[in-house]
Amino acid sequence: MSNPTPSTHPPALADPPEGRREVVTALTRTADRNAGARAFPAGVEPARARTANQTLVRKVPVSWWSFIVAVVAPSLATIFYLAFLASDQYVAEARFAVRSAPVAQIQDSTAQAAIASVASGTTPQLAGQDAQVVADFLRSRAAVAELSRRMDLHAIFQRPGTDFWARLKKAPTAEEFQTYWAGMIATSVDGPSGIVTIMARAFRPEDARALAEACVEISEALVNKLSERARNDALRKAEEEVRRTEGLLQTALIDLRVFRDQAGFLDPVAAATSTSQLLLGTLSERVRLQSDMFVLSRALAPTAPSVMALKDRIDSLDVQIEQMRGQLTGKSGDSKTVSSALVRFEQLDLQRIFAEKLYTLAQNALERARAKAEQKQLYLSVFVPPYLPEDAKYPERLSLSLIIPIVLLILWSIGALTAAAINDHLR
Repeated sequence: MSNPTPSTHPPALADPPEGRREVVTALTRTADRNAGARAFPAGVEPARARTANQTLVRKVPVSWWSFIVAVVAPSLATIFYLAFLASDQYVAEARFAVRSAPVAQIQDSTAQAAIASVASGTTPQLAGQDAQVVADFLRSRAAVAELSRRMDLHAIFQRPGTDFWARLKKAPTAEEFQTYWAGMIATSVDGPSGIVTIMARAFRPEDARALAEACVEISEALVNKLSERARNDALRKAEEEVRRTEGLLQTALIDLRVFRDQAGFLDPVAAATSTSQLLLGTLSERVRLQSDMFVLSRALAPTAPSVMALKDRIDSLDVQIEQMRGQLTGKSGDSKTVSSALVRFEQLDLQRIFAEKLYTLAQNALERARAKAEQKQLYLSVFVPPYLPEDAKYPERLSLSLIIPIVLLILWSIGALTAAAINDHLR
């Protein structure tokens, strides 16, 4: 009979009887309570255990509540508003172009035309720039004020039955009204062609068309005002130049008249010519008398009456010659001689001629500026007039009902991921 091989593992303990099992369980629970009592003061739960319990209890409910508050509730509210509360909004569209009249090329190669074109001060304007000015004006506070003088905008945007979110609030400030109007009007400009598109929004079809028509009217008034202002600016410069040169011409004429009154003759050149002719005649007469005197002095005695008379006449001619020479050359000692008057007259006459030339150039410049201003006037050409809309274009119920929940879900997901990353970092 062989002996059993001893086992390397300790023998398993046999299960205690039923009564002994209960005693062991009770002793184990008592030991756990005593260990907890020794580790922590009485009545205080371990912080780590409490944090873990709160995380297990609240993790899932907080996430679901944030999803409901941030995504589900706003989405349902938006869908309910769009389906049952939002008022229909109609859009009337108009299109027009801001154009300028064709400019005829003026062919003139003279220096006078070149100076006149420079003096006119006109510069070409781009229709696209004016179109952008009109589009910006339609969204401005000035457009709201101009439209308010033509129609009752408050009544249009506060119609009975309009939903609370879309209508204009009661007694808005000017800034609030302008902001609201900027949301009800849309403008766009096609740069190369200068075409302006207007889309006016209202809660009734007839109101939308009336708004679009009023926008076209104030746009046309603005274009006419800009054109008139540019025309007046160009003409004002040319007219100022005409008045300036006219003043120069009048001053030159007045100076010339004063000189003539002081000199005692109208034209010093004519006076000098006349005096010179008289002097030449007198010199010729003196030469003839001297010839006669030479002949008589050989036949008669120096004291003869005919010789003495001829000598007296020659002496009288000498006096006249000296006087005329003094008038011409200033040998008489008088400052008011023909030569000095002639110099002053030539200066004043040169100023008069120069003033007349400037005045003529200014007149030509004014005519050219007027012609260019007439040719470059801006005007508004409407090729798509406002029509009465039949279907409501806003609000876009289906697209907004899909877009808003998707956007809210994306934002909530970003926030949830951020919060999870922060909590994971703090652990």
